[in-house]
Amino acid sequence: MTLSALHFFSDIRILSAILIAMLGVTFLAHASVRSWPYVKWLAGSAVLFGTTQCTIGSLVALGWLSDDAAGPVGSLLGLLAMAALLAGLHVCFSPSQKMSPLRVFLFIIVGAPLLVVAMRVLLQGWAFAGPMTISLIFVVASAWLVWLWWRERWGGQLVLALLFLGYPLLLTVAMLTDMSLLNFRRLTPLPISIAYVFVMTLILHRDSQILGRELRERVKAEQALQRLTDSLEDIVRSRTQQLEDMVRGLRSFAGMVSHDLSGPLRNTAGLARVALEAHRAGDPADTERCLDMIRMEAMRASTMVNDLLNLARVEHGPPDLVPVDMQALVQECLGSLALQFPNAAQAVRADPMPVVKADASLMQHVVMNLVGNALKFGTGHSALRVQLGAMREGAFWRFTVTDNGPGFDPAKSGELFQPFSRLDERKIGGTGLGLTVVKRVVESHGGAVGAASAPGEGARFWWTLPVDPAPTA
Repeated sequence: MTLSALHFFSDIRILSAILIAMLGVTFLAHASVRSWPYVKWLAGSAVLFGTTQCTIGSLVALGWLSDDAAGPVGSLLGLLAMAALLAGLHVCFSPSQKMSPLRVFLFIIVGAPLLVVAMRVLLQGWAFAGPMTISLIFVVASAWLVWLWWRERWGGQLVLALLFLGYPLLLTVAMLTDMSLLNFRRLTPLPISIAYVFVMTLILHRDSQILGRELRERVKAEQALQRLTDSLEDIVRSRTQQLEDMVRGLRSFAGMVSHDLSGPLRNTAGLARVALEAHRAGDPADTERCLDMIRMEAMRASTMVNDLLNLARVEHGPPDLVPVDMQALVQECLGSLALQFPNAAQAVRADPMPVVKADASLMQHVVMNLVGNALKFGTGHSALRVQLGAMREGAFWRFTVTDNGPGFDPAKSGELFQPFSRLDERKIGGTGLGLTVVKRVVESHGGAVGAASAPGEGARFWWTLPVDPAPTA
């Protein structure tokens, strides 16, 4: 009894069958949801092949089943296991194909017996018709795996293709050595068992590679998401700070507008009352003087409103960029300024100016304001000279307005372009918005603006414009 048991467990066919069955059970137990569509076929095939071969081998070893009867039964059950194996490989390597694994399985188990019958008829009852049919199926499967390897370049497919040729090679050796069908069937479980081991091992290795790649991609995605989250938090903080600054600026701006507009209106109301009293008293001179002052206050309020409208226009959206002939624009501005400053034609000189891409009306405001300031602050200067220049500096045009007027304190140069800031509020009137609008206009064009001066040495204002401005959205 002990010798019989030792002989039973020493049979390599039975041991390999047990190993394949256990491998299939382990594969099923540890399958993930993602790999289940093909694992259920591959592992099920291994369990079916291992249990059936172990059972048949046990029955033959115990003498309960003859070798002649075990051959056809084992071949039929082996065909079922092979069909399930190929169906699982089809799902694993070609998941997007329209043919379902069940159709592949049914096609093999129905087509293989028909092919065996056809070969037996054509070859007049040749005993090896069944093994030859299985060999043809393995050859076709091997060619399919080679084609997949050529397309995907995964070495495991090439290894499986070579292993699948083991059965046809064994059949070739059996036919060349005149081996009996019974002896051939005793040998066939061994190469098939080896093929199962490699199939399970390679599929597990492939799944681990895919999972590792997905894990690395997920880690990269999480890192990118974290960086994006951090940047979004920085952007939110920056935007929140900008909005808070904007709200504070708008409150301050509204207060300054209310304060500065109330001045002309209050003066107009007071002068109107004085003019009315002078008119009632029959004093035409005082009446005329008050009306003239009312007109000036109204003009100051109108200028302030126009500056506010220009500032709002700049803040509203990007400038309308068109080719602007700065030479013609400067001459047009000088013609308008001559109506207010009769000495403009003699005091102002302009160098040749280029054609730039800019918003013509906004650029006119820049020239009118800077040249007008030079003429306004130079009033009373008998030898006043205002020079306009332009030169190219890399990717920018640099424009300058230089005068020999009274100049200003350089310590206050940073306040010039702030809203409602005036160069000399005691001597010269103004809205205090002109230079603010100039700064916003130039910056909206992608340029910069600045000023330099010293008391009694004149002033120099400059601004830049891109030679090729970026297109606005």
